[in-house]
Amino acid sequence: MVNYLAILLILVGSFIGAVGTSVIKKGTNKTAFFKLIFSFDIWVGLSLYALSLVFYMVALRQEHLSVLYPLVSTAYIWTTLFAVKYLGEKMNKFKWMALIGIVIGIILIGLGS
Repeated sequence: MVNYLAILLILVGSFIGAVGTSVIKKGTNKTAFFKLIFSFDIWVGLSLYALSLVFYMVALRQEHLSVLYPLVSTAYIWTTLFAVKYLGEKMNKFKWMALIGIVIGIILIGLGS
């Protein structure tokens, strides 16, 4: 039987990690490379990454890695959507097809569990 709490934790963790990635990207756009260590956005993004790791660790204690880890790829979906919405990045048909492929892969792996 699949542990749905563990799945929820992985999905929340991937969402938080994707937000962290977007915040880090925002921070790197505003700051020179050698000043990144002092950037507030960088530290917020890294903190969100650390928080997502906590969600992953709790989830992995409750369910098999082979069931949960494919769901971590939802971070690609979240990150892409955040990049388009908040960072103004552009999508093309190949990127949309790739995201659809990720969703199909996640569904197929889920069905196999």
